[in-house]
Amino acid sequence: MNEYFEQEFAAGAQKRRIWGGVLFLAAGVIWAVLAWQLMAPFSDGDDDSSRSRECQSVLFYEGDAPTWQESTWEDCRSQRRWPEMLGWLGLSVPLSVGGAVLYTGGSTSLRMREYMAEHRIAAAKKG
Repeated sequence: MNEYFEQEFAAGAQKRRIWGGVLFLAAGVIWAVLAWQLMAPFSDGDDDSSRSRECQSVLFYEGDAPTWQESTWEDCRSQRRWPEMLGWLGLSVPLSVGGAVLYTGGSTSLRMREYMAEHRIAAAKKG
């Protein structure tokens, strides 16, 4: 009967650790997409259109002044909306914190189970 509860405890801890990894991975995907949107050059519209303008990355622009000219500023800015990007970044915070908590809790529980099993084996050998 005791072994059944230990196995259930281990299974629950492993599930928490997996869910923590999944949440942390989801947050990492959001961070990667946001980093790509900030660092990669992009087009302001349809690539087939003759009116399509090439916009430089938001973070890495050439020269001392921003290279987004006044005429193209709105077109480029409409493709990279800061409120949406900040919203996704805000969503990634609870995902990463929850993932870290679940993964750490599951890993700690599994390690404590292993530790207690080692001590039970050592006590059985002594006795």
